[in-house]
Amino acid sequence: MFHKLHKHREKLAYALIAVAVLLFLRAIFRAHAMPLAEVLLDASVASSLLARNVPRVIDLPMQYAYPVRCIERFTFGVAIVCFIALFLRRLWA
Repeated sequence: MFHKLHKHREKLAYALIAVAVLLFLRAIFRAHAMPLAEVLLDASVASSLLARNVPRVIDLPMQYAYPVRCIERFTFGVAIVCFIALFLRRLWA
């Protein structure tokens, strides 16, 4: 079963990169109308998706592998914090 999914890994990476670009555009163009936590959530999810999927599509030198992984983990953590903040805000509102 997993060998069938292996063929589509690159296509999935391109699709997730497209989603990340759309999230960045949403964060930029709707920043004045959305709360700051939502803008940070969109931007951090987008940057985490890019940091995870761009190395699958583009060959990066080995010296960039660790910094890209650190960026991915940091932005994923920021996304989790923003999600919790938005959840608590909606819970108490």
